[in-house]
Amino acid sequence: MFYHQRPGAVSTLALLTGLSCLTASAAAQSPDQAGAQEVDEVEEIVVTGSRIARSTATTPTPVTSVDAEQLALNADNRLADTLNQLPALGATRTPASTNFAPQQAGTNFLDLRRLGIDRTLVLVNGRRHVGSDPGSAAVDTNTIPTALVERVEVITGGASAVYGADAVSGVVNIILKDDFEGLKFDGQLGISDEGDGESQKISVTAGTNFDDNRGNIYFNATFDNSEEINGADRNWRDASRRFAPNPDDTGPNDGIPDQILFEDTGFISTAPGGRVIGPDGQVFEANGGPFTFNDNGDLVAQDLGNLIAPSLSSGGDTVDLAPFDFIQVPVERLLLSGGVRYAFSDKHTFFADAKFAQTTASTAGQPSFSLPSVEPIFLQADNPFVPQELRDILAAEDLDGFFVGRTHVDHGQSRSKSDRDTIQLYLGFEGAISSNLDYSVHYQYGRSDITTKFINQQVPSRFQQALDAVRDPQTGEIVCRDPSGGCKPLNVLGPQAASQSALAFAYTDFLTEGLVEQNVVNATVTGDTADLLELPGGPVGFAGGFEYRTERAETEEGFLRNTGDIFASPPIGNIEGDFDVWEVFGEVNLPLVRDLPLAEEINLDGAIRYGDYSTIGGTTAWKVSADWAPTADLRFRGAFSVAVRAPNVGELFGPTDVNNIFLIDPCDAANLANGSRSRPDNCAALGLPADFDSQSQNRTNTVITGGNPNLTEEKADTITVGAVFTPRFLPGLTLAVDYWDIKITDAVNSFPAQAIVNNCVDAESIDNPFCDQVRRQTNGNFDAIESRLINVAKLEASGIDFDARYIIDLAGTTANAVPGSLEASFVGTYLDTLAFFGQENTTTPDREAGELGDPEFSFTSRLSYYWHNWTFSLEERFLSSMRSDLGEVPEARAPNSTDAEWYTDINIRYQIVEGTSVFFSVDNLLDNDPPLLAQVPETRGFLTNGRNDVGLFDQVGRFFRLGASVSF
Repeated sequence: MFYHQRPGAVSTLALLTGLSCLTASAAAQSPDQAGAQEVDEVEEIVVTGSRIARSTATTPTPVTSVDAEQLALNADNRLADTLNQLPALGATRTPASTNFAPQQAGTNFLDLRRLGIDRTLVLVNGRRHVGSDPGSAAVDTNTIPTALVERVEVITGGASAVYGADAVSGVVNIILKDDFEGLKFDGQLGISDEGDGESQKISVTAGTNFDDNRGNIYFNATFDNSEEINGADRNWRDASRRFAPNPDDTGPNDGIPDQILFEDTGFISTAPGGRVIGPDGQVFEANGGPFTFNDNGDLVAQDLGNLIAPSLSSGGDTVDLAPFDFIQVPVERLLLSGGVRYAFSDKHTFFADAKFAQTTASTAGQPSFSLPSVEPIFLQADNPFVPQELRDILAAEDLDGFFVGRTHVDHGQSRSKSDRDTIQLYLGFEGAISSNLDYSVHYQYGRSDITTKFINQQVPSRFQQALDAVRDPQTGEIVCRDPSGGCKPLNVLGPQAASQSALAFAYTDFLTEGLVEQNVVNATVTGDTADLLELPGGPVGFAGGFEYRTERAETEEGFLRNTGDIFASPPIGNIEGDFDVWEVFGEVNLPLVRDLPLAEEINLDGAIRYGDYSTIGGTTAWKVSADWAPTADLRFRGAFSVAVRAPNVGELFGPTDVNNIFLIDPCDAANLANGSRSRPDNCAALGLPADFDSQSQNRTNTVITGGNPNLTEEKADTITVGAVFTPRFLPGLTLAVDYWDIKITDAVNSFPAQAIVNNCVDAESIDNPFCDQVRRQTNGNFDAIESRLINVAKLEASGIDFDARYIIDLAGTTANAVPGSLEASFVGTYLDTLAFFGQENTTTPDREAGELGDPEFSFTSRLSYYWHNWTFSLEERFLSSMRSDLGEVPEARAPNSTDAEWYTDINIRYQIVEGTSVFFSVDNLLDNDPPLLAQVPETRGFLTNGRNDVGLFDQVGRFFRLGASVSF
């Protein structure tokens, strides 16, 4: 275990001093290097959107590339903080949103096209990387050291044929530097305009050649830390806004909003001192208000403030839960990376890369609470903590006890701390078999170990035991009726009534553990047929190979989680499962025509991959693409692919839980007319008579939830069509526009038990996956419902991507031109369709394009000016207006949409001498708060689809960074 200091241990002053010393030292060593900085000549970057390397302008598949210079100008602590600003990526799982998911705290998962993190394949140097969430293949990019990143390629559309399963929405390929010479120090610190959320980062990279430059060895160590920001520390969050009924509303279609926003809101049914609620839900009143308890435990009237809903008020003796969470989760990272390359000859090179990443993050949750329907507190009238005044009231009503509605603020917050250790190892050889044939073979091993400590968690069984207090007839002291386990009596009648000994008994800390393990063996050859065959456009390019991969995941949730003896938590079982897959793949590039009129180039490409899974059997993915350049300035491109995603370990082997719930039997005679026209015939096909009297409705029914080992692969058809314009009359300019369309079928989804039994008989026939989930006894009554994951959903997404880049040497334009050079970039997306179909045959999907979290139009643009030793950079990020819910009528709420959002970031960098520079940057320069619609509890946190719909909006406000880079 690596020892490291807690967040904040690296002081701002110490880091500033260190950076200043480094800078001064480097300047003193090279005073003769000062002078004007020349802007590097633009060079064509070879990308790997295919295993047959081509440039971004000539690849038939759209590729967006982010290079090290752009990462440096953004100056973010973590790689994903920059990548998530690309319109193609949705910030659905970031440290800002994982406060609501303790076991994923501090992670950064990428979500291309917002179709789900499990449908985006993240690669490192074109190779797979171990996942970071047990049961999922999603990669935490927080394990990637930004200092080693050369560029990142975002590849749109199904790429399963090239890179394997999981790439149904696309691939993010992170290319790292693999040859480093010298010594480089990078450091930066940051702080918000509010004086909180401090961050520090320091990185050291060293490398050298050896044995007459035949070998190179490198090492990087990165430490960074960002401190938490509480919800109460931002005015927009502390305002505690919520939607509630509009008192001016006169009814439907009156043009008056049904609900409006109220500030300073809180729940009155769970008063901090406890609210008295009768056994039948009646509320006893004193002086016109319900009873609560003061600091002395005396019965007093509750101040209801301005009642805006049956259980919601503005002001008064209420509890607002909003400020208890983090809007920025504290994250600390230690990354150690190293590697070696050695050329045994001109044709053969050995390589090895290793990495250890340790991430620590914490979350803050809301206090536990009690209602008659949720973890109820029922106190007997003879409970010694009950004041005599209340006993008299209960006696007059002939009641032997009462419920207490209470938020246990005085019991403290529930919290968590997650430690995540990841190791990744690559070993292999690469080189040339001949002048036109290269090879690469490697083995890789990866493992992530996750330990989460849940802190101050209520144990309901102990809580109830401690509530049941009596007076000891021998001593007169208040004790637990059942003193087993060291029980201490718990008093909840008053805002600060509980003793520490009682809280220590009723609350506990516990650990959960998880692991993800991956092994991969890969062999690939690439080359061309220059020595054997040439088409009119040139030699045929090809690539091919095989890959063997194993995936394993386990979790250990612990006894309390397994049994559901934790506040507001159902029983959660353990995950344990694994699979392996053999794959063979191939690609070909056919240069059909070159250097003809209106046919500068015509290329046809194809790729195919076959996989044999130990779980689902054989899968095939393929792709066909073409590009045509009528002139050297203009290129048209298009691709069609059939991609697949194999179910992951969690979906296949997720824990099985059994519950008992009431269900309505759609085949009961009284319900036959309440469904589709097919229902009566389908019920008859099940062998049930038209007058069937179901007894299942009069009792609870067994419902089994969990993973499904019978899942099959998801399938996706993807289309991309576009054009690239690189005019020779305007060197340095590249314009690209691409239309993309992704349709995923047999998508994994789950349904409530009632929906399953209804869908079984409301379909056209009983030959459907829902009927496979329903088991009936010989008498027709339900035996069990398997509410497991099944392949029935459909997802559709389509849109248009825009990419423009231009660099110009201003000094060479005219005689009196401005000195220096200018670089501009624009990356935008128009989202036409984003729809989730719970079932493939449904005609009413959940349409999300233009809804909160999914803007119809978004872009990120950057303008950089280079002059002598200075770099001035301005970045603009735009999000179009979004609706709260496209299914709502316009007057359902006000506001029901956001305004268009603009974010402005600036970066100023000065090169003191060659290899030594300092920078200052400001994120969210105009200090934008999240829009009102993104401030309310209904839109914050993880929703039912596992996405965070406010992650696109800045939560922190204006943020300053100061840093330096020194190279020797």
